[in-house]
Amino acid sequence: MNDTPHLRSLGQPHVVTVRTDKFGEPAFVSLPGKPARHVEIIRECWRIDEGWWRQPISREYRTVILDSGGNITLYHDLLKGLWYVQRV
Repeated sequence: MNDTPHLRSLGQPHVVTVRTDKFGEPAFVSLPGKPARHVEIIRECWRIDEGWWRQPISREYRTVILDSGGNITLYHDLLKGLWYVQRV
């Protein structure tokens, strides 16, 4: 008998659609199940390159403010070419 409730991991990244400007910066973000939102401000940027001794990671992170007022953290997986939302 298994009475364990279904658990969901918090903070798991989700693939999102991002349209970039001519400089490669996010201009519009489409979150799952929501209309595309304009990126008003990029507040913070940082890059992580690690794991060459196992599975490598190369990501560019951005904390952005959307036109809806939402504050989210995106990252661009430079190895896969995909954008993810890390935190909403």
